[in-house]
Amino acid sequence: MPFFKRKKEKASSPKKEKVINREEILTEIEQVKQELNEADKENKISYLNKIGSLYLEIEDYDQAISYYETSISEKPEMGKAFTDLTKLYNIKRKEASEQNDNEKVQHYLAKSDELMKLTKDTIRGNI
Repeated sequence: MPFFKRKKEKASSPKKEKVINREEILTEIEQVKQELNEADKENKISYLNKIGSLYLEIEDYDQAISYYETSISEKPEMGKAFTDLTKLYNIKRKEASEQNDNEKVQHYLAKSDELMKLTKDTIRGNI
């Protein structure tokens, strides 16, 4: 009966870990910051998001949060800043939980709630 035949599993190739060159990324961050200083209001958001993304890549979560929050405060729109901030708040909340820092856990829970409300308002067009 062909219905119950097992599918052949593809041989999985070993996953290559992405090597992060911190110095290169820090150099890129400085370049993007210079471009941000010269950017018009329309392009400013993309530079803020790019910097946030680069900080996230090198796991400098506090800096990433700062740039993403600035981006959203400048122009609240759905996109990478919203999704990455959600991820970052969860990472920071987990770190605080592991350190038994209930105050920080509550802080990041509140931040997540604020972001969720902003997301809903943005979707509904209430901003």
